[in-house]
Amino acid sequence: MLTGLTRTQLDTITAALASPPGPGRPWALPLPARIVLTAAALRTNLTVRQIAAVFDIPKSQAHRIITDLTPKLAGLLPSTIDGDRRWSWTVDGTLIPTRDRTVAGKSKNYRYSTNAQVLSRRRDLLVIDITGGGAGNRNDTIPYRDSTVQQRCAEHGRVYADGGYRGITELHTPTFAGGRIVRDAAWRRHRKKRARAEHCIARLKDWQVLRDHRRRGHRLPDTLRAVADLHNLRILTRTPLRDVT
Repeated sequence: MLTGLTRTQLDTITAALASPPGPGRPWALPLPARIVLTAAALRTNLTVRQIAAVFDIPKSQAHRIITDLTPKLAGLLPSTIDGDRRWSWTVDGTLIPTRDRTVAGKSKNYRYSTNAQVLSRRRDLLVIDITGGGAGNRNDTIPYRDSTVQQRCAEHGRVYADGGYRGITELHTPTFAGGRIVRDAAWRRHRKKRARAEHCIARLKDWQVLRDHRRRGHRLPDTLRAVADLHNLRILTRTPLRDVT
């Protein structure tokens, strides 16, 4: 239960990351074991010392494995996902508690946090794109603008967002009148569609690393994309968690 991944899902990641051995000293642990270690670190958010104790390896070795595999897992998140406009998307921001104060800022929910923008497919909560790194005390529109998430939204054109994205033309947001949301039948339909973004964020935060990011701030984008890839893998396989590792 440390990773939340089935054996089939683990085999899929292993096949995607397998590569011929390069020069230098080989890894002491095989690739599947290193993937399990990295996924367990993301899932449980145990410290490197605790992860090393669980796998009975030196702390420095556990740190090297996590540092090496997290960017590789992040690279598996596809940059091109079916953009069929028959499937609507949702976008929303969430705060990631971050200990590196060079990138984090004081916010209303956490002492220091960063803002992550999550773009997901409403039908099945598949993550289309995810970015992060801006201070958590900024409005969602600030980290959203000029990001890859904004580019994907502009290309798709059928993306639902909450009132915090008011004024962004490529997003479907509630109607305002007199500075307040017009709570009519259209708003109630919109609210039900946009709520799927909250469901996706809640699923992502099953990975405890997004509840307390201890790594350096510049590592946050890789962490977010690695978690999103593992989240997508679970959705695409849809295998009951019976033979978990």
